[in-house]
Amino acid sequence: MEKNIKQKVLDSIGKIYEESKECKLENSFFSKIDNELSFLSEYFRTTKKQSFFISLVFALNYKGDTVDLNDLIEYFNCNPMKILKYSEDLNYLHSSGIFVKQKSRHRMKLAGTNDQFTINEKISEAILQNEPMPEIQDYKIEDIFGLLEKLYNIGEQRDDDEISTRELFKQTRELISVNMHFPLINKIYLLKLNIEDLYLYLYLIWKTISGSESTDIGRVLEGIYNNATKRINYMQKFLSGENSLIKNNLIEIVEARFINDTEMKLTDYSNNLLKECGINIFMNKKKKENIISPSEIPFRKLIFSKSEMKQLFLLKDLLKDAKFKETKKRLIDKNLPKGVTALLHGASGTGKTEIVKQIAKETNRELIKVEISQSKSMWFGESEKVIKRIFTDYKSFAKECKRTPILLFNEADAIISKRREINNSSVAQTENAIQNIILEELENFEGILIATTNLVNNLDSAFERRFLFKIQFQTPDIIIRAKIWQSKIPFLATKDCYLLAKKFDFTGGQIDNILRKSEIHEIIQGEKVTFENLLTFCSEEILVSNRVKIGFSKS
Repeated sequence: MEKNIKQKVLDSIGKIYEESKECKLENSFFSKIDNELSFLSEYFRTTKKQSFFISLVFALNYKGDTVDLNDLIEYFNCNPMKILKYSEDLNYLHSSGIFVKQKSRHRMKLAGTNDQFTINEKISEAILQNEPMPEIQDYKIEDIFGLLEKLYNIGEQRDDDEISTRELFKQTRELISVNMHFPLINKIYLLKLNIEDLYLYLYLIWKTISGSESTDIGRVLEGIYNNATKRINYMQKFLSGENSLIKNNLIEIVEARFINDTEMKLTDYSNNLLKECGINIFMNKKKKENIISPSEIPFRKLIFSKSEMKQLFLLKDLLKDAKFKETKKRLIDKNLPKGVTALLHGASGTGKTEIVKQIAKETNRELIKVEISQSKSMWFGESEKVIKRIFTDYKSFAKECKRTPILLFNEADAIISKRREINNSSVAQTENAIQNIILEELENFEGILIATTNLVNNLDSAFERRFLFKIQFQTPDIIIRAKIWQSKIPFLATKDCYLLAKKFDFTGGQIDNILRKSEIHEIIQGEKVTFENLLTFCSEEILVSNRVKIGFSKS
């Protein structure tokens, strides 16, 4: 091999890249780079046209991105129909492994428009190391993990509409038939599952050993089926327990945390089956949507009265790691409950929820935010399970955290309000049962729980002693409102801040609405907001807040 092969390849690619700029893919253009294409065709072992596209993708990749048809059309400045004439060459380069293809996010429903190409890393490494064109071999399955990943990747192709459901199941059958030597596949084969259940089961096994505790059923089925009717029929049988995976105790449905959640996970039987086959499960658990990391919380400056700040500083200082550990140890020594519970109560929009986030951020604690209104199931008896699961999940998650996380019950009015008289009412029975569960959990609670409510006057007396801190948030007075206006809209003069504070009895949440309208105004109108604009926005906010509400509303 010549020592300067690297230089020749790079020089040829570089010339093709430069000459092809705005070439319009005219026939006369290719004659200009015929020598370079001839040389590269020998190196890549491809046709001249294929070598041409390898060169362009290689060069454009090194500009820092994948390459799609639109990138090539723009670079060549050609009629889009011209580049479609070379679709077979592009498909060959992908199928032979020279190009790695992935789908873009815009998902336009036209063949090829979503394809993004990258040169195979083996080829770029060979060129840069002055080596000949490497052999690009098909992916070889060496172990059970490789097989499961392969099946998962085929599912991704189905989800991206690259293949049909029929093709997905066809390839699954073929892969299973030639990999019966793996103990897990052999054991699963003896279960005599149909191809639909077989693929779903293997998919869930891969997700589980990859670290996901549970998987959304609906989302998986959307990826598997391109026919909505078949997907819905499968889902109905699955949820009703008629599916063989459920009947054979291979998969279980996870109790919903929220009404729209329907997740599945492997049963203990399946986990033991995996262990028998030498597969150990590790749980790098998938982060739930309601878990907020301190780093994800943006800093916000909040302004409260002196009495509110005094209580909030005490709570915040207590939750700092060193003080929290010291306090917990002393409470244990004194045989006192070691859990920290707080109730933040007051008018809506006064910053109760936001201050909990800021405390979590400053004390570097994970925050589990539970929207109580979303946790109440329409089915009798389910709400109790959901509430019980919240505490169970919190205890489990707390074991994984370096610091004790904060459990936030947001807008908890519905579950800590005065008990109803039952009178054969299923709703009253359910709500009373929920309260009993929470009272029992709080009795021996060892973590950090903060609840927010707008209706403290309706608080059930049984909850009063369960909350160690009870912090009231008042509607801000004129001085506090003026400071909030100044912090939100710094360009306002002090006198204007006081004028707005005096004229409009707003909470911080309502002032946030004015700020958002101001930002939207500047974007749409292309001009800075004036004080007169702010007065208009404030007047509109009053109209909205005084409007008569119909039907249900958040308390």
